[in-house]
Amino acid sequence: MTIASKVLIILTMIAGFWLIFPLVLGIIALKKINTNTMTTGWAVVVLLFVNTIAGILLLCDKSTYAQEA
Repeated sequence: MTIASKVLIILTMIAGFWLIFPLVLGIIALKKINTNTMTTGWAVVVLLFVNTIAGILLLCDKSTYAQEA
């Protein structure tokens, strides 16, 4: 599901390149996914402001979340 959410975030960033806010949030979300520091809060931000389906996939996928010590 991580790959699908990355693809959806990138497609949304390409389609809405003139909107600065989702573009910046998409870049930050992709960095957090790649470094496994994603939190539930960031998944909700992606859900609300970037892409609804990608946000739902991120909320369902526990492998992208940061490991709590």
